[in-house]
Amino acid sequence: MVGAMPVNLIPKFCNGAMDSHNGGEDCENPVFIGSRVKCNDDFATVKYIGEVQGYKGIWYGVEWDNAERGKHNGFVEDIQYFKTTKPNAGSFIRPNKIAQYKTCAEAIRRYYGDREDETVAAHRRTVINEWKREMGAPFIEMVGFEKIHQKQKFDRLLEVCVHDQNISKAGNVAVLCPNVRSLDVSQNLFANWREVIQLSSQLPDLRELDLSKNRMAIDMPEETLTQLSINFSALEKLNISVCDYEWTDILALSHLWPKINELIAAYNRIKKIIQPDVTLRTLSVLRLDGNPIDSWSEIMNLGRLKSLKILSLNDCNIGAIKFNDEPGYGKVDVFEKLEVLFLNRNNINDWRSLSELDKLKSLKKLYFLKNPVQNDEDYDTGSQMIIAKIGNLQEINGSLITRELRRGAEYDYMKRYGAEWKLVQSDPQKKVAFDIEHCRFQELISKYGIPDDSLLVKVPKTTTLTSQLLEITLCNENGKVLKKKFPSSMAVQKLVTMAQRLFSKGNTGSPTLYLLDDQMQGAEITLDNVMKDLAYFSVKNGDTILIRFR
Repeated sequence: MVGAMPVNLIPKFCNGAMDSHNGGEDCENPVFIGSRVKCNDDFATVKYIGEVQGYKGIWYGVEWDNAERGKHNGFVEDIQYFKTTKPNAGSFIRPNKIAQYKTCAEAIRRYYGDREDETVAAHRRTVINEWKREMGAPFIEMVGFEKIHQKQKFDRLLEVCVHDQNISKAGNVAVLCPNVRSLDVSQNLFANWREVIQLSSQLPDLRELDLSKNRMAIDMPEETLTQLSINFSALEKLNISVCDYEWTDILALSHLWPKINELIAAYNRIKKIIQPDVTLRTLSVLRLDGNPIDSWSEIMNLGRLKSLKILSLNDCNIGAIKFNDEPGYGKVDVFEKLEVLFLNRNNINDWRSLSELDKLKSLKKLYFLKNPVQNDEDYDTGSQMIIAKIGNLQEINGSLITRELRRGAEYDYMKRYGAEWKLVQSDPQKKVAFDIEHCRFQELISKYGIPDDSLLVKVPKTTTLTSQLLEITLCNENGKVLKKKFPSSMAVQKLVTMAQRLFSKGNTGSPTLYLLDDQMQGAEITLDNVMKDLAYFSVKNGDTILIRFR
């Protein structure tokens, strides 16, 4: 084992002397308290091994990962055989009901040993037959040829996936496939990190390791973990999703990974986050999707990770984002290199949270979908709001933000909130509150100037249906003029249909609508996206729409 820490430095698990039952003395993988087992498609942890009153033979008392599979909490007929961490997640099973264990080496040999490209196999058979003809010995056996070929094939393996193969131990992978750089052993039966360390110690070039959907106990002090980190000296990417860990568990384990670049710890039990002090300094990608993190203050404890560039927080419970209460558009000194942020499907319900993200110095890409704050806006309007609020943003939900798109979004944002901005200028307290809510507004005024009053969206004084209607003048090139009232939420398509009905006499073809902008000396703005509403094109009360037939 090249560069490996001697195994005698790795402490024994389960208090050294483990209660075990394996049905025979020669079994290499005994079941012990803490073992992981699989029964049909369900996974469990062994909590008890022994007899059950009233029943013959040996039983395993287990706690199921899926609590619905259980029947009790280890307390049966007035006897407490074991305790479960979740209510009624336990039951008893017979030893012959669990899946047979494999080593990682055995799983690789079985999975890859029978998967040979037919072209290669056919070529190999042709070469052997030619040798036999040249030697004049058609019945000669090519002794050892298969083993040599298999050995060469395993030596070439760089990426290995043995997902869900009942692996509980490492086996001798150093002899079988020592050059593996990427290894997927997800959803297997590793019970502790001792076996993972044994596995990694045999693969000196291991760069990527997927351990997701394993539940591995941690029973070593940080000092020992640091000593054993030599066995992960090349590891750059690690997946420990769905491993039932809290952040304190991950911090303890992080002493094993001195050069970790990407860490995926999704769908664990992370709720509270402690700031890393001496580990994770090389981390540039962190994915914590699906963890019950409901407070942004917990996320702030990651802000001192100097190398962090990508942070994924999809499907968490985050309700709001807040760095400070300082007005204006000053930057914060946390997450200084963060460029990409995922916040899909959280509970964010206020636009101020998006304004706060403008305080990040390096944020370029944001993924923000299916948050409650977006429920009252269509997708394009919501995206424009985000673009206007975050000045450095270059992509939103994977779409490039062009110069024209940014200019339009920022100008519409100013028109939407400009009237409110003017109202609060005489009230210092309200002005501070506005500047906190709209961090970039003063910056946008410096960039574009104060918009004309006629362009601003007026704050309605009443909320009756009539007060929400826009009075629009419809006209065509023949001089016909009609005044109608429409809701701002009306789709342009409906207005096109109405124009066809009201103005089609003497005209052929389909109508095209043009908004006449008085502020730009009668410039015409084509309402070219009929699926959008009138508000999308900033149509306001008293505007004129020209109808042309082509």
